[in-house]
Amino acid sequence: MCTLLLWKHEHPRFGLIAAANRDEFLGRPSTGPQALVADPLVVGGRDEMAGGTWFAVSEHGLLVALTNRRGAGGHDPSKRSRGGLVIEVARSRTLDEAAARIRTIDAGAYNPFVLFAGDARAALAAHGGDDGLRVEQVADGAHAITNWDLDAQQPPKAAHALRAAHAVDLRPAPSPEDVAASLHELLGTHGAGRGSDTAFCVHREAEAYGTRSSTIALLAADPAQTRIFHAEGPACASTLVDVSALLRHETGSALPKRALK
Repeated sequence: MCTLLLWKHEHPRFGLIAAANRDEFLGRPSTGPQALVADPLVVGGRDEMAGGTWFAVSEHGLLVALTNRRGAGGHDPSKRSRGGLVIEVARSRTLDEAAARIRTIDAGAYNPFVLFAGDARAALAAHGGDDGLRVEQVADGAHAITNWDLDAQQPPKAAHALRAAHAVDLRPAPSPEDVAASLHELLGTHGAGRGSDTAFCVHREAEAYGTRSSTIALLAADPAQTRIFHAEGPACASTLVDVSALLRHETGSALPKRALK
């Protein structure tokens, strides 16, 4: 996953809001949101090649997501799947338990990553790579993680993502549906143009690579109020679906796309 935008205590009802695009090779098999773990219930998409996930939400109101991390070491295909970390941490019943699990990670066993974990109360980001494991608390406000460290100012996409996150105004307390629709529109933007270094929605047809799906999660103090929205395909052309019912073993429904306000 290559774009993760975050808002912590920026909305009066939802203590944590996350909007993410997964960018991946088009031929890599995957499936959409489903129950990945039964107890506690963990919902997320599934990488059918390595068996992990990139974005997961649990019935206890815990969100765990992961991006690749550039500039912290090369890629070694013999190392363990980073997506497995997301599922392992998402099994935690509290954020404190998740933090304890994260601090035991052997960063050298995985290719470089940024692992985010949070609930409606607090959040942290773990940076793993050749420089070891560094865990930091995530402050209130808007944040961005692309393929670099939390809130990186370089390269252009990282800086653009951080500016875009800060530009989103959630203070009017829009409804969950309005939040999701607006953030989906943002995830579908192409920066300076299709193929731009600042594009959130990526199209690299020559490499058979691009944005495969988008996921938006809104976490409230009461985990039963958690909302999850998902769209398969490029964010600029996909249909957003409310899949919150998966946390209640039900089904979801499509939402109409709306213009970003």
